[in-house]
Amino acid sequence: MRRLAPLSLRFALPCGVLFALAACNGSNRVVAPVVDAPPPAPIADTGLPGDPGVALAAIDSAGLGAHIAELASDRYEGRGTGTPGEALTVAYVAGRMEALGLEGGAPDGTFFQRVPLRATAPVEVSPLTLLPIADADAVSLTFVEDFIVTTEQNVEAARFDRADLVFVGYGITNAAYDWDDYEGVDVAGKVLVMFVNDPPATEAEPALFQGDTLTYNGRWTYKYEEARRRGALGAFLIHTEPTASYPFTVLSGGARGEALSVVAPPEGALALRGWITEGSARQLAEMSGTTLEAWFAEAATRDFQPRPLPVQVSLSASFTQRAGVTGTNVIGRLPGRTTPEEGIIYTAHHDHDPVLPELEARGEDGIYNGAVDNASGVSMLLEIADAFVHLPQRPARSVYFATLTAEEEGLLGSEFLAANPPIPLAYFIADVNVDSGNLHGETEDLSGVGAERSEMLGLLRTAARSERMAVSPDTNPNAGRFFRSDQLAFARGGVPAVFIGTGRRFVGREDHYYEEVEAEYRQHRYHQPADEYDPAAPLAGLIQQTRVAFRLGLSIADSERRPRWRAGEPFGVTRAESERAAGLGPGR
Repeated sequence: MRRLAPLSLRFALPCGVLFALAACNGSNRVVAPVVDAPPPAPIADTGLPGDPGVALAAIDSAGLGAHIAELASDRYEGRGTGTPGEALTVAYVAGRMEALGLEGGAPDGTFFQRVPLRATAPVEVSPLTLLPIADADAVSLTFVEDFIVTTEQNVEAARFDRADLVFVGYGITNAAYDWDDYEGVDVAGKVLVMFVNDPPATEAEPALFQGDTLTYNGRWTYKYEEARRRGALGAFLIHTEPTASYPFTVLSGGARGEALSVVAPPEGALALRGWITEGSARQLAEMSGTTLEAWFAEAATRDFQPRPLPVQVSLSASFTQRAGVTGTNVIGRLPGRTTPEEGIIYTAHHDHDPVLPELEARGEDGIYNGAVDNASGVSMLLEIADAFVHLPQRPARSVYFATLTAEEEGLLGSEFLAANPPIPLAYFIADVNVDSGNLHGETEDLSGVGAERSEMLGLLRTAARSERMAVSPDTNPNAGRFFRSDQLAFARGGVPAVFIGTGRRFVGREDHYYEEVEAEYRQHRYHQPADEYDPAAPLAGLIQQTRVAFRLGLSIADSERRPRWRAGEPFGVTRAESERAAGLGPGR
């Protein structure tokens, strides 16, 4: 799963216009507006075909464990995008798909979809200097320790020289909630400072920004997109663990490394953008005559007024820019029996992080093996493909299996695939994404992140019941996982999508066991070299997830149903328009 923000602030989603998620890479697809509405009542369950029998037997711990052990071994060197480790990964996955009898599913009929990228790395970064306009001492912040920074522009140097600072609260404009953090202030040519996450809900408005569920407006990617739309020179997000849901080291760990982005900079690309620590933000607030707590209180209300600060900022940085970096999506296809022009797609990212030379130079383990994130998801996808080819007859619709590049760099592989699909997105019926599977044991439940946004929830509940499981709400809705993994690219294109997640009720364990293992993983293994595969890890929970994901996809692939987005869901607008453009009526 992609970090809540990549280690080196690697990207902003390359798309976006005011109130709309704009099409990417020249695609003319219609995409959904950035407006989150309070959720309506849940959608009822729907039926599932009979037990697929022998196909389920193909999903076992031997296959799952073998795939994880191989892909998470040191030989793959973390499977970094565009590295020899990714080349090995691509060869392994394509080889397994071909051995299963799948055909190439990329637009050109092969297994491979090349994704052109650009690599940016900092060479020299000056201190971030905060300069009071009044006669007072300046504050100098240190790169990596106090702030991190990158550029969105294809330049070798960028700078601020006594640029004006403006505090814009949460940096959100959303007419559906009557919220505008930019009201009355022109921020063109200025450097913005803002919080991540959404404004907190209140007793009077418990559904404000969907309560405890992070909306797209709360995502750091949206913050940068809005800053670009406003013509800002740069932007800095304030990091706190409660608002970001992870320590600052998750951001700073790779801040000196190479970051990947799409080749063409986004419109209005920021000269410099980054994050500052909570301590640095406190200093800035105090230099401005207030406190960080006061900023939080002000920003939490509709009465908030963006605040030009009595502080200016200076910063210079030089970069290397390397063109010609190529990631690779691997796509296999099982042709449909009767309606092969339609399809469902399973997705899992195969990339993780490249070797970190700084650690190796100190004699430490510098390989980010990514066993959980996401060798486990690729393993699930390959086992699901194995189950599909063991069906007595192929499903009515085609089934695509895609392992994706550059997810950790900002969902770049999935964005490229959604913009350059093998069939029009209107003909993709659903996306089932598997990312960071359960390696902690059997559960009574699982989660379907984003399923509640569409009829996928009813279908998932039925598939889970067939495995004697329940579907629980997202275990950490404020982390915004629906916006952090590859299903987002398909949802933005109107395709109903779900991210199959781990449950929290572990069989034979105390109620707090989930919190314990999740905290241990986040603290000690998430995007760290310690995310290695333990052959003794219990795989019963991973088998459960894989079987449910298979059943869910089969129930859609072997039917005529087209899952619909819930009423009021913005992605449903995109779906309706793409179906009309393709001549697909609502009865299909």
